[in-house]
Amino acid sequence: MSSIRERNQQLILAAASEEFAANGFDATQTRDIAARAGVPKANLYYYFQSKENLYGKVLLGFVEPLLEASAVLRESDDPLIGLRAYVAARIRIAREHPAIAKVFSGELLLGGRQLPDECRDLLHGEARRNVECLRSWIDRGLLAPIDPEHLMLFIWSATRTYTNIGWQMGRITGREVPQDEDYAVAAETITRLVLEGVVAPRAGEIRGVLFAT
Repeated sequence: MSSIRERNQQLILAAASEEFAANGFDATQTRDIAARAGVPKANLYYYFQSKENLYGKVLLGFVEPLLEASAVLRESDDPLIGLRAYVAARIRIAREHPAIAKVFSGELLLGGRQLPDECRDLLHGEARRNVECLRSWIDRGLLAPIDPEHLMLFIWSATRTYTNIGWQMGRITGREVPQDEDYAVAAETITRLVLEGVVAPRAGEIRGVLFAT
């Protein structure tokens, strides 16, 4: 019975992500979510009680991989390694969870008015840890002296490009749906912009050699 419950919940969450991404919260109907999931509408309310609760679960499903991505930022690591891994992890999230990423970005653009308190607390903690990691690298001379908050905001916004302005990106690349190579190029480009801009030169190092291989 538990496996059936888990399967139905995952079907509903996946369907809800697609519906919320396509229509937004207000215009999404629970009957459409149930139809897309292939379950009775009553099941949706049985598992999630309300559209608001279901929306919150969808958002939380995106917060969890964000926290996993942040785990690669460690003060004890070389920022060259940590920042490259962090950018790659955030781009991978956008590639693997496009619908939820769109829902999450849409909610943030509206001021996070329906972001559950649990999500707010987790995101606040993640942001604080990330910024403190950058500040530690800066204080130790491993990064150039730059504002850590704005550096983090730049990385966040750059790695959400395909989610926030997907239509415009399609006009530039000529592809309606980003391909794996698009995400790979995005990750490398953002990484190069970040590292060439903020990694402090080291003794005997010639800038520009970082990406020669």
